[in-house]
Amino acid sequence: MKLKIQKGFFTWRLVNEKGETVAKISNQKIIGAAKKVSDNKGNIVFTTDIVNLPRQEKDMSYADSRKYIIYKNNNPVASANLFLESNTEDGATRAFAIRPPQVVKMAVETPYGKWLIQRQKNNGLTITHEGTTLANVSPFFKFKPICLEISEKHEITFWAGIYVLIEYMMHEDDIILV
Repeated sequence: MKLKIQKGFFTWRLVNEKGETVAKISNQKIIGAAKKVSDNKGNIVFTTDIVNLPRQEKDMSYADSRKYIIYKNNNPVASANLFLESNTEDGATRAFAIRPPQVVKMAVETPYGKWLIQRQKNNGLTITHEGTTLANVSPFFKFKPICLEISEKHEITFWAGIYVLIEYMMHEDDIILV
C-alpha cells in the first residue's frame, strides 16, 4: 500500500491511493516534539514523544541520551534508539566539525520485533525486520511529497507512529540558529 504524507501547518495526513485520509498526526501542544496519531475517525490511537534520559556514563554519546517512544494508552509500545554516522576505523562517532553527525539508522523495538530503519544515500529510508523489507520511504528534503510504501500486515495508525519516529530521526541533526 502506498501512502502519501500531506503536511499541514501543525498536522500531517496519511492519504491512501484513493485520496482518503487513513490517519492523522498532530502536535499535542503548540510547541514541542510530542505528537498524537489519530485514525480516520479522529480517535487518538497512539502518542509519540522524545524522552531525555539521565546521564549514566561520562562518555555517553548524544544518541544514547534520548529515547523515541510510541505510546498507546500512556503505555510504551515501541521505543527507538538512533545511531550516528562514524568516520573512524573503530566506529566512533565523528566529532562536530562543520555539521553535527548525521543519523544513519534507528533501531525500533516494536510489539512485532526489532525493526531497523536505515537512511539511504538519497535521504530515502528502508524499514526492515530480520532482513525482510517492511516499508520504503521516499527521499526527504525534496520538493515532492513524501510517500510511505508499506506492507498491509500492521495497522496504519502504527505506521503513522513509525513515520513520526522517522521525522524525529531525519531532523535530529538539524542546527537551530538563534
